[in-house]
Amino acid sequence: MYGRVSAQSQASGPPGPDARASGRRARSLAVAWLAAGVAAYAVSVLVYHHLLATNPALWEHTDEFVYRAAGIEVHQHPADLYRAHFGEPGRFKLPFTYPPIGALVFALFTSFSFAVWQSALVAVDVLLLPAICYASLRVAGRRGLTAVALAFAVAAMALWLEPVYMTMYFGQINLILLVLGIADLALPDSCRWKGIGIGIAAGIKLTPLVFIPFLLASRRIRAGLVAVLTFVVTVVVGFITLPSAAHDFWFGDFVGKSGFTLQNQSIDGILQRVLPGHPAAHTIWLAAAFVVGVAGLTVAALVSRRGYELTAIVLCSVTGLLISPISWTHHWVWAVVPGLALVVAGDRRRGTGAPEPETDGVLPARPGHWSRGRNWAARAAGTAVLLFLFVMWPRPHQVGHVAELLPAGLLRLTPNGYGVEKTWHGWQLVSGNYYVILGAMAIAAAAGYLWATRTRAPEPPG
Repeated sequence: MYGRVSAQSQASGPPGPDARASGRRARSLAVAWLAAGVAAYAVSVLVYHHLLATNPALWEHTDEFVYRAAGIEVHQHPADLYRAHFGEPGRFKLPFTYPPIGALVFALFTSFSFAVWQSALVAVDVLLLPAICYASLRVAGRRGLTAVALAFAVAAMALWLEPVYMTMYFGQINLILLVLGIADLALPDSCRWKGIGIGIAAGIKLTPLVFIPFLLASRRIRAGLVAVLTFVVTVVVGFITLPSAAHDFWFGDFVGKSGFTLQNQSIDGILQRVLPGHPAAHTIWLAAAFVVGVAGLTVAALVSRRGYELTAIVLCSVTGLLISPISWTHHWVWAVVPGLALVVAGDRRRGTGAPEPETDGVLPARPGHWSRGRNWAARAAGTAVLLFLFVMWPRPHQVGHVAELLPAGLLRLTPNGYGVEKTWHGWQLVSGNYYVILGAMAIAAAAGYLWATRTRAPEPPG
């Protein structure tokens, strides 16, 4: 056997001039794509900055002010953390709604002025967005310089998504938590540290908690348990350092009142708009959240076990957003940003140790499954649809006013504000709730696909 291997090695010999030239061309092309991707993102950031710099009214960091004020409260009056309301002078006041560990993190940076906080968070968001896109692409099986280039190109588009804009507009930390979560999920399942990022993110803000049952249901038991343990540690630290505040948060009404406004794109948000003040609304939400939660997590876990990990992560995110009592549109970065990477690059099927069904894979995992042209057409169409739905579009009746050129989002074409959401009817019920509607359709479509491509167990020989 060794003789045959040696003979084959000698026969093959070192790569010839054509192979070396082909390798150099491939590397040069990858570098060119990388330069183009970085340039596209740089231009996108510069245009974004120009619009905001020339229109300061389009930029608020209300939530970031609350973060800093809560951090100061930890130093001065820790027992009042969840009893006080915070806000800029002369503006409305808001409660601090994150777990105690979040306030402890914010307390570390209270020596900096609010202006420094604003500039630093914007810079961090701009730097993290390509990293989030690259981690999403790694989950989808993309590697190398070409993946980095594609990540910058996706980030150039993602910067204009409504959830991303609203995250940056309010000074939210969603992108910081998202990079913790998606980078954690991008780790190989064999990594003993997988789950820590999810646990930390969930400890700071409860939204990522949905990934813990997802990891367990998709048979990543160790990662799920690591996430649970990490989350529990954050809770314990909160009780040790801020006992009174931690008791208020975990044993009080930490959910607060559900929001009926347009920006609450969850099942409960729909019910608060359709059945405002109705005593049965809460019961209906609990039942619907249970059904959607079980169904969504089951579908996501099955998709993951089928080998389509990024698709599963998007479905899990959508499930968590639908069942949460409050899912502001900026929370939807958890689904929309990885979703954009998914439609742009596709989701390469991971090895599962089982034969692949003949019709498996919306986008081909192997050359020849679809023609290259049809593959690119499908991705381009998916990207166009996602951007149409989630990019911040201008308000048609205000076009022409320079201060209103920053797109306001397709969602906001629906009449909203001052309780008008409670009077919606007809098409307004669709256009004003389409985040939730699309999320439910995505879960149903994935379930239908799993059913249509199910395979029977192979019969035993003889």
